[in-house]
Amino acid sequence: MNLALVLSRLAYKIFGPMLDPIFSNSVSMQKNIRKANFRITVGEYYSYAALITIIITPFMIIAVSLFMTLLGKDIILAVIFTFFLTPIFMFIFFYIYPSYLAGSRKRSIDTKLPFAVPYMSAMAGAGVPPDAVFDSLARSSLYGEIAEEAKNITRDCKFFGKDIVTVLHDHTQNTPSRRFSELLMGITTTVRSGGDLKTYLHNEAENMMVEYRQMMKDFAENLGLFAESYITIPVFGTIFLVIVMSVMTMMGGGSLGPLQMTDMMILVVYAGIPGLSVLFLLLIDSIIPEE
Repeated sequence: MNLALVLSRLAYKIFGPMLDPIFSNSVSMQKNIRKANFRITVGEYYSYAALITIIITPFMIIAVSLFMTLLGKDIILAVIFTFFLTPIFMFIFFYIYPSYLAGSRKRSIDTKLPFAVPYMSAMAGAGVPPDAVFDSLARSSLYGEIAEEAKNITRDCKFFGKDIVTVLHDHTQNTPSRRFSELLMGITTTVRSGGDLKTYLHNEAENMMVEYRQMMKDFAENLGLFAESYITIPVFGTIFLVIVMSVMTMMGGGSLGPLQMTDMMILVVYAGIPGLSVLFLLLIDSIIPEE
C-alpha cells in the first residue's frame, strides 16, 4: 500500500476531529486542492501536514545540533529556534504547495492543449459524441494532465450518472487552466445550442497554436533574463560577499550574534550559494513549459 496513503489515513484519525472544524470552511484551500487534483478534503490535507511536521521536527533538531557542534557553538539556542521555526516553515510549505502544484498542472495543460484539441476535433468530425471524446482522451498517455482532467470528467459521467453538459460546466471551476476552462465552457455552449462541435474545436486549435508559439517565444526571452540574473546575484554577489568578509576578518572581524565572520563565510559558501541556486531553479521551473 502507498506509504503516503497510510500516513494520510493515520493522520486523519489522529488530527481530523481537531482540525476539521477549524479548516473545513477554507474555500480557497479547497479550490487549490481540487485544482492540484488531490482527492482529499482540507481537513485530511492539514492532518497529513501536521503528522509530517511532527515526524520531521526531531530530525531537523538533530541535524542542527550536529551542525552547531561541528562549529563548536552552543546548541541550546539553535535547538530552541529550530523547534519553533520548523513547524512554521512546514506550515508555509504545505499552505503554498497545492497552489504550486496547481500552477505546474496549469502549465502542463496549456502546453499540451494545442495538440489535444485537434485530436478532439478529428473525433468530433467523425461523429463521436462528446462523452466518448473525453473517454478516449482519458485513455491516452500522450496528453499528460489533460488526460487526468478527462479521467475526472469521464468518472463523473459514468459513475455519478451526470450528463456530459452538466459535468463540463461543473468542471470549469475545478481545472487550474483558464484556457482549458474556456474550452470546456465553449464545448458546453456549442452542445447546448446544437452548434457544429467540429468547427468550434478546429477554430480553437488554430488559435491555441498561435498562443503556443507566442508562449515559447516569451519563455526564451525570460530564460535569457534569468541567466543574466543568476550570473549577477548568486555568482558575482556571493564572490563579492566572501571578499568583504575576508577583509573584515583580517581587520579584526566582527560577529552576528553567536556567529563569527568565519562562521558566516562557511554559511554563505555551503548554504547561501546552494540555496540561491535552488531558488533560481525553482523560479525557472515555474515558467518552463511542461513537456
